[in-house]
Amino acid sequence: MTERNVRLTDSKPSPSNQNYSVKYTKLFKLFILISIYRLANAWMIRTQFDPDEYWQTLEPAYCLAFSNKTATAPLSLHPQQKYGCALTWEWTRRKKDISPVETQDTSSFQKALHGPVRSYVSILPTYWYYLGCRSIFQWAANDDDDNGSILNKNSSGNSRQSYTTKFFSNAKQFVRQQSTYFISKGPVFLHALTVAVPTDLSVWIIASRLERLAVSHNHHDIKSGKNNAAHVHWWQSWASCALIFTITSWFNGYALIRTYANSIEAMLLMAGIALLGPELFDDVSVVKENQLCRHRLQARIAFVLGGLSACVRFTSLAAWIPIGIIIVLRKNTTAKQKLATLFGLCAANGLLGVLLGCCVDRYFFGFWAVPFLGNFHFNAILGLGSLYGTHPMLWYIYAGIPAICGIALPMFVWEVLLLLRKSRPRTNDAEGIRPRLTVFWIIASYTILHSFTEHKEFRFLLPVLPLMFILAGHAMVKLLRGISAYQSKLIIVALCLLNYPHLIYLSTVHQRGPISANAVLASIMKKAAQQDKSNNQFSVHYLMGCHSAPAYSHLHVADVIVDVDYLDCSPGCRSNKDLICESDAFSNDPYEFLHSAYATPLEGECNHEDSIDTPSYTESQHKRIPSFVIIMQEDASTTEELLFGKWNATLVASVRHSITSISWHRQTRNNDELSLLSLIDIHFEHMEIYSTLAK
Repeated sequence: MTERNVRLTDSKPSPSNQNYSVKYTKLFKLFILISIYRLANAWMIRTQFDPDEYWQTLEPAYCLAFSNKTATAPLSLHPQQKYGCALTWEWTRRKKDISPVETQDTSSFQKALHGPVRSYVSILPTYWYYLGCRSIFQWAANDDDDNGSILNKNSSGNSRQSYTTKFFSNAKQFVRQQSTYFISKGPVFLHALTVAVPTDLSVWIIASRLERLAVSHNHHDIKSGKNNAAHVHWWQSWASCALIFTITSWFNGYALIRTYANSIEAMLLMAGIALLGPELFDDVSVVKENQLCRHRLQARIAFVLGGLSACVRFTSLAAWIPIGIIIVLRKNTTAKQKLATLFGLCAANGLLGVLLGCCVDRYFFGFWAVPFLGNFHFNAILGLGSLYGTHPMLWYIYAGIPAICGIALPMFVWEVLLLLRKSRPRTNDAEGIRPRLTVFWIIASYTILHSFTEHKEFRFLLPVLPLMFILAGHAMVKLLRGISAYQSKLIIVALCLLNYPHLIYLSTVHQRGPISANAVLASIMKKAAQQDKSNNQFSVHYLMGCHSAPAYSHLHVADVIVDVDYLDCSPGCRSNKDLICESDAFSNDPYEFLHSAYATPLEGECNHEDSIDTPSYTESQHKRIPSFVIIMQEDASTTEELLFGKWNATLVASVRHSITSISWHRQTRNNDELSLLSLIDIHFEHMEIYSTLAK
């Protein structure tokens, strides 16, 4: 066995520690560069993609850290646990009635099926961040003289004491002034470092391993070696091309950076595959029998991550089960080794990850819950996911993958076609392309199984998008090495630049209304509380679509108590034709809804309680007129008589939400239009903020 084969299969330690030093130094430099890029990416995000990025992460984490209404609140609350809390039905779903004749086991299983559908595993990074913010906010809430006098008790001079006291005073004031930004934007920066960056690094690690394997098999797909290494530039390597695709991807920049459970799932999957590199991709024929378990520690960690991923979203099993099957069915392994791999590696460690996830949920929910069973019951058995939209079975093939791949789509399709052609029987390259086929089958199984669900979204494919870029990177290498270095540079730059126009538009313009409106509202409440410290309680009602804006996580103002209300759209009323959801009643007739809901409630209308099993109704109580109302401009125009008349409201702000139309210059008139070069006019849809506070 040659020295190169030994290093590739990791069957022996490297003969020189210098190789490891160079490797990890390069990895650390990549981490720094990618971190800077992703932090800038997070800073650029000013829009909303989907409400789930708040209601599945920020809002439940905020409830745990800052609200006194959580089920797991300790007997002695933290001084900062005085704010509001809003949870959707995904967190409050429960099994209300269980027959007393059922056994305890059956009852527990039924409770799990009818229990919560979201796990607290995915919000742990945000929750820990909020705990840190909570401690800092409490420090900033103390009197300005406390820290200065204590820290400078033994100070040698009044001047030094004055400077130190002033520094702490300014620091506290800064924290109090920027608390809204810390709570609303901080988790995005955190996800940039803990989710997006590890995903990008995993792409580079996996592609590097596949490239080394391709070199070791002496294939002509990627020509590299000592003789021609000088002619191969860094941007012409497989790992570099895959990394360029993933970090410049418009969809990764738009969705992976956000606080989605899908983003956590993507990070766990990519990190797991990176840890499983030797077991998943290497040829076991070059490894001695007593060395087959050398990488079991990394592999065990990978499947523990897989179990945690299943807790976050049970659909991740569509990738992890094929991964386990591929490892078990490797060639040149005995039946005993296959059984040991199946039960000792895959199943045992996967279940360990699930158990850890259940323990986390037990701590936060206050009872034993298995959210992935509740998710499976709601989406697969009951099929209620279709209440939130349906798509044809092949939608991911002809719409989903082309959209999220973007510029990399031609390279990905080219690589897939080559793999399918070369993988046919009696093809000489069938064994050499096995690592790439492994990546393809993970993508294919994940996409096919997701295609059977009626409710489909682009972000559901986010976990396998980095794998698509790995295959696209291989095709790009073959293209770049067939042309000159100057031409390859131009292609790389062109591909990168083509991704950014729509990324910038989607991140800064499209659907920015909820974020901007909440920022304006928080600023208004902060100013009002500063002018009158006794005036620190406000109510905000979102008269818009189903959970179409974040709530408390974007309205956090120091010492300001906010009560938030939003239109109900829970499955309890969506799935019952005899009931009318608040969101539907409002969209059908905004004026009549406001007149009825804030006076005499509509009969048979769901109230704000987000319960799926036993929805209640607002038949005898009506809502109080709030301090602030956020409403779309079109709906506001139909309710102006009520808002300005009976409510005595005033319009305090109007923020841009999205582009409604584009016309030739001066062809149509609008209250807000942006003219480009006096040729075309861009017209915007607005969100409006009304206040009912006394002037």
